Amino acid sequence: MIVHDIFTKRQTFIALPVSELVNMHKEERLILRDTNQLQVRRIKKYIFSNAAGGEIYLPPLVAAAEEGMLDGQTPGRLKIVDGSHRLKALLQLEDQIFMSMKSEKDEEIRNAYHLQYLLEKTEISIQVLEGLSKDEENQLFIDLNTKGKQVALSKRIAYDSRDRLNGMTNRILQSNAKLIEAGVETEKRAIIRPANKKFLSLSQLRLLVATFLAGKLLNRSDEWKENAGGEDEAYMDVVNSWFDKLFSLESPKRIGNYHETMLASFPLIQAISLYAMKDWGYQSLSVKKQSLSERMDSLKEVNWRSTNPEWRRFDGNARGEFFYLDKSKKNIEAIANWLETQRR
Repeated sequence: MIVHDIFTKRQTFIALPVSELVNMHKEERLILRDTNQLQVRRIKKYIFSNAAGGEIYLPPLVAAAEEGMLDGQTPGRLKIVDGSHRLKALLQLEDQIFMSMKSEKDEEIRNAYHLQYLLEKTEISIQVLEGLSKDEENQLFIDLNTKGKQVALSKRIAYDSRDRLNGMTNRILQSNAKLIEAGVETEKRAIIRPANKKFLSLSQLRLLVATFLAGKLLNRSDEWKENAGGEDEAYMDVVNSWFDKLFSLESPKRIGNYHETMLASFPLIQAISLYAMKDWGYQSLSVKKQSLSERMDSLKEVNWRSTNPEWRRFDGNARGEFFYLDKSKKNIEAIANWLETQRR
């Protein structure tokens, strides 16, 4: 078996300075697997934004070396099996550091010089396995990336204090009594209606928070760019105000029950958030909050029951007695526009 062969291969751990890895790559003695530049940018952002505090953790790389290359010497050539994105991010940091040094922002300049000093002193740990075939390299890559237990989303949101969006989502979840009563699913990535009567999944809650930070409809929370001004507590106050108004349309005990209300449909919730944010523009947070309150109050006469035939005018699928709204951006925008016609 391939797995058995991998475990019987000679292997060791080595530590190489970042500068040596850069030179090896330039000399084509460091071979990387194909990478996704979006993931590389995320890692660069993580490294750069945490450089000042020195709180950077990169797991050891895993690499393959040719037979006989572990005989008391550092391998002259390495093929990266796992960690190509981490390594590519390190290789690209030189250009980002140079650009940041020319920034007009003092904080970016300080971070750049600090990171440059840090990288000069940093060594990267690499687990090196000798004599792997191409099939064994591929099998090891698959095993490392599919068989390890991923940290649950609920734990990442609860414990990753460096992520602004996760931190705000967690504080809203812990402090909003009505939201807690309505129910947020923390153990499952998706809510299956109508069986699950919890109001939101944790990823849906995070997406709503990101939507209010961005001031526009998002498909995924990672589409939010961290450039929103203002204090986190002020934004959280706006989000909590929206939830208060939402729960005035339907009680927390009922809002996740698809048998009772269409508000259990997440595309409808997204449409309501989009409707509430209309014409926000560059207004102050206090003005945005007031506008949100007035617009949400104007929806009190809408028939939110799941049996309301109006919902079937939108894109969706009928399954038995239930109608499930399509989650496309076009459909959500159409629902938001319809809500404009329902204002009282």
